[in-house]
Amino acid sequence: MLVVAALSVIGVGAMGSATYALEDSATGEKTSMVDKLVSKFNLDKTEVEAFFKEERAAHDVERSEKMAEKLAAAVKDSTITQEQSDYITKAMAEIDALRSESTPGEENDTTRDAMKEKREALRDWADENDVELKVLGGKGHRGGNQN
Repeated sequence: MLVVAALSVIGVGAMGSATYALEDSATGEKTSMVDKLVSKFNLDKTEVEAFFKEERAAHDVERSEKMAEKLAAAVKDSTITQEQSDYITKAMAEIDALRSESTPGEENDTTRDAMKEKREALRDWADENDVELKVLGGKGHRGGNQN
């Protein structure tokens, strides 16, 4: 219960599934959000990591459901074809698979680069096929500009 109380104090909902790493302005060292919370509130690191993973998984399910609804509506409205919808779904699943292989805030450069490469490939494909990804409710993955 302490984990939930501590995380609600800092507003974990506002963090979504962003990278949970902070940089110390004095030293330049990066510390994960999990480590900061564990230290600040004297929590069990395993419990905090489990909490973040659960929140991330719930957010991912919700986001995937919304994307499926938007894709289905776009197909129904003839904005995109079913084949295009399937391509987008597959591309997003590949990006999500990379994300799910890592702990929030602990993604390494290789994983982040691979995710970025897949997002860029999806954007390039969309441009080449005259598909506006904004029809999905954003500029790209997770509804934001992911450069």
